[in-house]
Amino acid sequence: MVNAFIKTSVNAWNNLWTKRYFKATFFVTIVIFFATIHYSCYFIAIWENREGIQLNDFILNKIPPKQLSPFIFFIIHSSLVITLLLNTAQPKQLLKALQAYALVLAFRTISIYLLPLEEPTGLIYLQDPITGFFLNSGVVVKKDLFFSGHISAICLFYYYTENKAWKTYLSIAIPVLAILILWQHVHYTVDIIAAPFFTYLGCKLIDKINETWKFGLDKLFP
Repeated sequence: MVNAFIKTSVNAWNNLWTKRYFKATFFVTIVIFFATIHYSCYFIAIWENREGIQLNDFILNKIPPKQLSPFIFFIIHSSLVITLLLNTAQPKQLLKALQAYALVLAFRTISIYLLPLEEPTGLIYLQDPITGFFLNSGVVVKKDLFFSGHISAICLFYYYTENKAWKTYLSIAIPVLAILILWQHVHYTVDIIAAPFFTYLGCKLIDKINETWKFGLDKLFP
């Protein structure tokens, strides 16, 4: 089964790699993806010093904060790795997912700028070395709140997953992750609720662009 999957993935990439414009589409997507991450982290670190609004979250008020970073880290990053592996056999789907993530991250960066919030009362800092690596600023970021990056990421994994068993797992992992994040007081409830809506909007826009734009993936490689 593994050998068949690897063979299918290699054949899918080889087939598209020889087609005109695919290399350009691939490299442009990769550049936009990493540039968006870089500049998002850059600005979020700068904005950490701003004064924001302290929300009175009635749900968080009823939950004593608890350190759950290892569980949050495991769910989000294991989901990332497995989703990437499953999508290696579908190059177009993988590139759409990268494009959508960049767009959703842009939405998130803009929303953090427009709606500065103070960290929730009792927040326990989320220890995520991978996110910390991308920030690479020496600044402990706690105010990148509206909307949740972790929830938007795992919702994006769900959107771009076709494997039914994995989709079922993610449908369970999303609310579990939301509960863990709230329990640690990393985000306000509104940050969690808003994330799926922004993610769905970003994914739909990317799908529409690729379907209708003459240089979109679905137009170039039907």
